[in-house]
Amino acid sequence: IGAENAVGGIQYERRFSDLFSTKFGVFAFYNDSGYSDPFNASFTVEGDFTLFENTWKDKISSRLFAYGMVGYTGTYERSYEYAEPESKKIEKMHNNALASVGFGFDFIFFDHLSVPIQFGFMGTFPDDPQVGFCGGIALRYTW
Repeated sequence: IGAENAVGGIQYERRFSDLFSTKFGVFAFYNDSGYSDPFNASFTVEGDFTLFENTWKDKISSRLFAYGMVGYTGTYERSYEYAEPESKKIEKMHNNALASVGFGFDFIFFDHLSVPIQFGFMGTFPDDPQVGFCGGIALRYTW
């Protein structure tokens, strides 16, 4: 899901009924060769509630759902301050909780291949407090 800071990665989705499912997501990135953010990681838990569902010929279905997501995001930030006679390296670890709510459309093929489109609002706190519009698309295998 993209916002001021994006949250993504690999998700595991488990549908408990036609009404409720939950998703657990994890993302990690590390590259220490010149990136301003050499480390970035996030963990999310998302629940969604089906508001409307329609099936076409037992192989293709779509649904409208409301979702709520909570999680953690951590970013190691590195920058440089150039001043004479020497430069100064500034390093900081940003640890934030995140929360998001919104709606989505899920297109499901052959009962398992899911292509959701989601939009809503996402906020992070306490290190970098912000709230804004978010949107995203994914490709999932669900069961």
